[in-house]
Amino acid sequence: MKHVTVATYNICHGHYAGYDWKRIASVIREAGADIVGFQEIDMLTGRTGGLDTINELTAATGFPHALFIPAMDYDGGKYGTAILSRYPIAESGTLPLPSADYEPRAFGWVTVELEDGAPLTLLNTHLSYESHAQQSIQFTYIADWMGKHLPEDTPAVLTGDFNTDDFTAFTPVTALGFALVNCTDREFKTFRGDPVAIDNIVYREGIMTPEAFGMTDSDASDHNLLWCRFQLN
Repeated sequence: MKHVTVATYNICHGHYAGYDWKRIASVIREAGADIVGFQEIDMLTGRTGGLDTINELTAATGFPHALFIPAMDYDGGKYGTAILSRYPIAESGTLPLPSADYEPRAFGWVTVELEDGAPLTLLNTHLSYESHAQQSIQFTYIADWMGKHLPEDTPAVLTGDFNTDDFTAFTPVTALGFALVNCTDREFKTFRGDPVAIDNIVYREGIMTPEAFGMTDSDASDHNLLWCRFQLN
């Protein structure tokens, strides 16, 4: 029986942790995560002192495999999201999302090989906060990609800061046979400032079964980490 623990974590470019990447890594270890979708990642920007955040995170977590997903140029470097994995990455890619005149957004994906060589595809994103109408366009764009590229009989997960606590906004994705970890029946208020359930893990129902899930409460960011341990059927 195969198991994998997936997490999603908006780290606010490391600001709240004082750019102490070991603090962030300790949150990931506490959750027992095997693969993590990160949001708000700086790469080589002025505000992080030109650091390669991916290198810092891989060193601190011990997760050797990573994908940076650039969304825009920022402060001399790039800003976006990332995926870190303890498992080897067999395939990966990134795409910009339709963002109109709002802050540019993107999504990326990796297909990793679990211990027995079984594949798992994880997508990660950070959607627009400025407009629910634009979020709807982005949800539809991601769902269209998933419907075209993800075989129905393989495990797949979408992680992200979706900037909405309206769970019906996920309908384009759930219509494909996916379900939400963070939902009306078990709401995790992951944003710490004005607590709202805007971070989520979306999984292919039937192919993956949640065995345990939770939120790791930590002031290392303005978001808490959300995690879920899955059995792969």
